[in-house]
Amino acid sequence: MSTMTKDATQRVNSTRKSMRMQAALERVNWTQLCDQILIFVFGSSLYAAILYNFDINSGVLAGIWAFAIVVAVVIYGYVSRFEWRTTIVTVLFIAVVLFAFGFLREFSFDGLNYHVATPLSIDHTLNGIADTDALGGSFWAEHYPKAFEYFAYTAKVLASRFNSGKSFTLLLSVPACVALMRVLQSAGISARASLIASACCVYNPVVLGQVTSFYVDAAHYFCWVIFSVHLLFALKRRPYSRVQLGIALVLLIGSKLTGPAFAAISIAVLFTAAFIGGEKRRFLTQNRGVIGELVIWSFVAVVVIGYSPYVENIVAGKHLFYPVLGSDKIDIIGGRVSADFLAMNPLQRIFLSYFSLPLDCRPCENAEPTFVPSYAHLRDAFIALHTAATRFGAFGPFFGVMFIACIASLFWRRRGGGEIAKIFLLATLASVLLHPQSWWARYVPMFYMVPFLVIAGFSSARKLFHVVVAVAIANSVLAAASVTGYLLLKETHYKNQVAAVRTMCGEEPILLASSEMNWEADLRDDRLVVVAAGRHPANSSCPVNFDEMMVMKK
Repeated sequence: MSTMTKDATQRVNSTRKSMRMQAALERVNWTQLCDQILIFVFGSSLYAAILYNFDINSGVLAGIWAFAIVVAVVIYGYVSRFEWRTTIVTVLFIAVVLFAFGFLREFSFDGLNYHVATPLSIDHTLNGIADTDALGGSFWAEHYPKAFEYFAYTAKVLASRFNSGKSFTLLLSVPACVALMRVLQSAGISARASLIASACCVYNPVVLGQVTSFYVDAAHYFCWVIFSVHLLFALKRRPYSRVQLGIALVLLIGSKLTGPAFAAISIAVLFTAAFIGGEKRRFLTQNRGVIGELVIWSFVAVVVIGYSPYVENIVAGKHLFYPVLGSDKIDIIGGRVSADFLAMNPLQRIFLSYFSLPLDCRPCENAEPTFVPSYAHLRDAFIALHTAATRFGAFGPFFGVMFIACIASLFWRRRGGGEIAKIFLLATLASVLLHPQSWWARYVPMFYMVPFLVIAGFSSARKLFHVVVAVAIANSVLAAASVTGYLLLKETHYKNQVAAVRTMCGEEPILLASSEMNWEADLRDDRLVVVAAGRHPANSSCPVNFDEMMVMKK
């Protein structure tokens, strides 16, 4: 066979494989797949929320509640006529993600502190050891919304590993990506370009820094995107998912104290835009169904998933947003950055933060943005990209280029249309600018979407859109490389310390030293027996200070 014939045969085979893959993807109902992912996350959160709020310590009662929720989901799936191909894909995807995350370990401070404290607390209660010394981060675990921490416990039950519980960010990234893709397509962006751009927004450096941790900011951002997009489509009389609209609202409110504010801002902006651009006389009548959905799901968010802390705060005589607002608030920002920086107006802080080099110097007090690209600063910037809460420049070193490009697009080849993208951009900017800490990317990850939305909504310069996509890919590649390097180093060190503990303690149970870090979750995932102080005789357990062991020397 000649070389030309072989090349032609290879091209034909490649084309056939591509067509088969495309045909397989077309058989999947993506709206149903996203519905099913959100139903799984919501059902998991609901199960653990019931256990936590009712302080259930009986395995039988826990099993009854689990069975009831599973039956309800099956009945809903049958009534909704879920397609079997899509359902199989969803189940396989969830199973693979839960299984894979179980082999990761948690190393972030907030993750090991108050985020993992909730699933550990529920586990302790069901195992009859809830009367032990308080877990690390118990105050914040008690007073913060816990939707994703509830999910983490259920994931632990399903996959037998605590770290499977931090898979919520990756799971929710899929419906968020699909929702954002629909917004960009509505502005005339091609399907392929919309998919790539949406993936860049969804897997931006902030998200990549958190996707392997228990941090909830990225997942919170995804819920805001899903909720806002489907609410916008509902008000514009476009096809939307009631399931995604409602569940995303519940998870948005039930995962962070900023959730109610973000939801209220989106509702205000989107309803105002719909009122101005639509029929005013019958506006409330036409949208009474959507309003009813918002009321019902908000009730579920506050009273069921968010009972702790929202209802508990009110019953205790405090306000809804304790302890981050009000006269008795706890300052979590002061001392982390320079007082001079905080004294600037919000736009100055935003500009300086996002145009600076990435920086996350935790031991530093009064930190300030860095702009000098010296070797040391560039090295620190690359390292900072792996962290889940980088203070300055957290959108990567090239975000400034993306932002300048989107501003330039406003003066170059203007276009009409793109109404959906423009309204969604308005909701995004309102959510960012009204946040008091909008300079810190972990609190406003949606700001990363602005360059894409500006160009999609106001410019016909598609080449410029592709340039922004290319720059965003470079940002994400740098962040992914930083995260990968950190995980390899940290996981290797962790495994060495676990091996040292096995050698030191043998078959004896491990008694961890008092710490703000709940290493119990990681160690139990490695099938080590960890006992709580007061529950086991001191002379028959092996004391371990895992904080000291996990300190990595340069």
